[in-house]
Amino acid sequence: MKQIFAYINSFVIIGLVFAGIGGIAYNMFKEGGWLGALFGKFMDAQLENPLVAIPITIGVVFIGKMWRDRQVAKGYTSRLPDVLIYIIMAAGVYYLWRFYSTGSF
Repeated sequence: MKQIFAYINSFVIIGLVFAGIGGIAYNMFKEGGWLGALFGKFMDAQLENPLVAIPITIGVVFIGKMWRDRQVAKGYTSRLPDVLIYIIMAAGVYYLWRFYSTGSF
């Protein structure tokens, strides 16, 4: 009985992760989706103020590298992967609910 519950639990988790990834991918890559809007805003900002984009990009990369090196040096294990899986599962619940209630993503 315990093994059956473990299988059902794994099946539900994998199903929610797939639904979350599928819903996010659909909304990101559809025409007029998130990726197109983000890329359009980035290109507008880059064309209007190109000299501002370069130092900001360098600063973000530098701060990210410093933070990562500090985490590795102290031996911290990250809970970020677990949090990301829970967020994707929550997105899967949302997209499944939205699909069943409205019939579309």
